[in-house]
Amino acid sequence: MERLSQILKEKKIIVLSIVILLMITILIVVFMNNNKKEYEVEEISDYNYYLLNIQNKIGVIDTKGNIVIEPIYESIVIPNPQKAVFVCEKENETIVLNNENKEIFSEYEHVTALQVNGTVSNIPYEKSVLKYKKDGKYGLISLENKQVTKPIYEEIESLTNKEAEFLVKQEGKCGVINSKGVTIIEPEYDNIKADAFYTAEDKYKCSGYIVSNKTQEGYRYGYINYNLKTLLPVEYNELNRVIEIGDKDNVYLIASKNGQVGIVKNNKPIVKFEYQKIEYGEENLFVVQKNLAYGAIDIEGNIIIPTEFEEIAFYGLYIKALRQEQDIYFDLKGKKIENAKYSAIIPTENAKYYITTNLEGKYGVLTNNEEILIKNDYEYVEYLFDEYFVVIKEKGKLGIINSNGETKIDFKYDILQKIENTKIIEAKILDGNITHLYSEEMKNIATTNNGTIYTFDEYVQVYSKDQIKYFTLEGKEIANTELFKDNKLFTKNENKKWGFINKQGDNVIDFKYDAVTEFNKYGFAGININGKWGVIDEKGNTVIEPIYEHIEYNSNPEFLGQYYKVYFGYGECYYTNNLND
Repeated sequence: MERLSQILKEKKIIVLSIVILLMITILIVVFMNNNKKEYEVEEISDYNYYLLNIQNKIGVIDTKGNIVIEPIYESIVIPNPQKAVFVCEKENETIVLNNENKEIFSEYEHVTALQVNGTVSNIPYEKSVLKYKKDGKYGLISLENKQVTKPIYEEIESLTNKEAEFLVKQEGKCGVINSKGVTIIEPEYDNIKADAFYTAEDKYKCSGYIVSNKTQEGYRYGYINYNLKTLLPVEYNELNRVIEIGDKDNVYLIASKNGQVGIVKNNKPIVKFEYQKIEYGEENLFVVQKNLAYGAIDIEGNIIIPTEFEEIAFYGLYIKALRQEQDIYFDLKGKKIENAKYSAIIPTENAKYYITTNLEGKYGVLTNNEEILIKNDYEYVEYLFDEYFVVIKEKGKLGIINSNGETKIDFKYDILQKIENTKIIEAKILDGNITHLYSEEMKNIATTNNGTIYTFDEYVQVYSKDQIKYFTLEGKEIANTELFKDNKLFTKNENKKWGFINKQGDNVIDFKYDAVTEFNKYGFAGININGKWGVIDEKGNTVIEPIYEHIEYNSNPEFLGQYYKVYFGYGECYYTNNLND
């Protein structure tokens, strides 16, 4: 008996060990699969290569202005400007070259870059993979010529609104793979599109997928979230995500079924399928239509305004409903407002203030306790920051007042706005092209005639023929010697002529130019004499004499060697030495 008991105990231990081992194995497999689905969208800040355009023929140069690929091609794509992979097209033939002008990827029939669509990116191409063709099918390869997928797809293209993900087709059906070649959605749909949900942290990575199949009655739609969980089966006539509300784990979908429209949160209906039309309004509220009449529903599916009006419109904290040519006002909870003083109450970025419009169309400001802060005496009011407001008082001119109604900047400007991502105010008078910059304390920090304001990640530049000034994002003036710490030479104006000094303030290049640019990080600066631009290097050597007369003084041109930069859309640029671009 003791021996039998011992054997049973040993078997139990063995079985338990096997179960534990299986569980560990499953967890490892799940972890590995999840890890395989993870991928990074490469960010590019520094370039090693740029396009060169000479008489409409395209080549490539490096950051010193040296020609890497001769400009003999009709087009060239540099999918990743940090890497020496250049997709060149000439006479309808495509080859890929490296920085030694040698063909690479020659073992494939056709290699092309994949254009990115519908995403926020400074480079409109996939930056880590290329599409190749072999034996009539397509696959992906890395820029290092490592096979990402076998050539098994009938088609491959970038998925709109999803960088580093690709729409692929097999046996006529669409699926999705990522830049690692991992299948995200099996190819079993007639079409797939991303829902365009965007966050500053994750960008488009957490957007979901609207999938569809064609039936005899037309297309039917379903939804898969970013975690690849099917929330809605493919059975809806129409389907759209409300990207203004929710988050990556809470998806609001306006869907129609059998001619009736409703709202689904994730996979649970919150508004019945009984409307002809539903649109997102504001403040987590929807406008609904039934039998040609309109009403409003909140995010929980509660009816706050019945469907009995000819029109519904949102005005901040007010909802205006039209019935029999009469405007009726409600608050955001659907409570009717009797004897309304305002036609709109608009929240600002500062929870303390609300901008109001009275029934005569005049603007003012309320506190969050609905106390009148600024009377409705203005033609226009816009919140600026802190306690300041941009207003139009009369004659269409803009000025700035504070929360006490005190004028801080006079009413004389045609354009008045905060420079994005700064606390600097740009105020412009169009007649004479005069621009003033004001600090957050409303003090004038710069004035320029016929100048241009340039905004960079860490500073703001005031640039004109007569002056170059720099400011921090907070509006504090900063010297070029302090800002460009890696530079050897710096611009300086003396007796209305420009030259260059070193860090010690010693004159290195004489004050003989009519205009100049600062030396860029590649070691080149622009020089202007008699309206023509040329280039010098950081040793003071002339790279090219001033010959470019079509570049304006205040354009702050950028040079690589003898070539100057031209933008041609979508953030793309090329360099050229053409005399009339």
